[in-house]
Amino acid sequence: MAAASWRSLLGAAGLLAVSMLRQQAPWRYRFPVRWVALGGLGAAVGPLAFFVAVERTGVAVATLVAIGTAPLVAGLLDWMTAGQRPNRHWLIGVAMALAGVTLLSGGAVQVVGSGVALAVLAGCGIPCQGLAAQQLMMDRPPLAAMATLVGGGAMVLFPAALMEAGNALESAASMATVAYLGLVTLTLGHVLFGVGLKHLSLRTAVVVGLLEPAVAATLALTVLAEPVTTALLTGICLVIAGVAVAAMDPSTNPGNLSG
Repeated sequence: MAAASWRSLLGAAGLLAVSMLRQQAPWRYRFPVRWVALGGLGAAVGPLAFFVAVERTGVAVATLVAIGTAPLVAGLLDWMTAGQRPNRHWLIGVAMALAGVTLLSGGAVQVVGSGVALAVLAGCGIPCQGLAAQQLMMDRPPLAAMATLVGGGAMVLFPAALMEAGNALESAASMATVAYLGLVTLTLGHVLFGVGLKHLSLRTAVVVGLLEPAVAATLALTVLAEPVTTALLTGICLVIAGVAVAAMDPSTNPGNLSG
């Protein structure tokens, strides 16, 4: 709870500061309630559900389920809202990438039903943010759209941040952790995510996110000198190949989404 709420609060503050410096503050634009609500809830509920899922069912299972859910939900949302039915390249690419993520998970066996359910909920957060952001980008730049949605999520989690202030700020190490999570993984991450959503379809942008565990595994091998295993190398290759295949999807322009 402390990590999720303070990550959201600091990340929103970072996005707001950058948007103001760029003269793209959220209040300069209209607030379509349904999209702000959808994206804000995705920004708030997704991370919170993921952190609790990790606590209950372990990092590997929670990550596998959340990452596996996200592209499937993104494909369904694209189909429902824009009539962009997932094609063969995308389906094959997702299957390959998910197989790679499964290998990278290390074959974890600690499966707790409530943790899996929360991981599924967490996996729905990113596609919901992405869809809402693309709708907002029809009349504002990506930075303003992401600041609006993450700011909405921070407002939802603000009471939790107040209650968890003691845990988040109890030491220099904990403060450094939440600062990194908020300003790097959220502020910087969402600036880049917004640019990607501007130029790609929702399902393609979310599939690219499957590279995350492959990058983590590569860093573990190269920086942390973890043992090189066949499963890790195969998983990394499958994820990269799967994302490349899915990117062959010709429907990469989100411009035909309806408001």
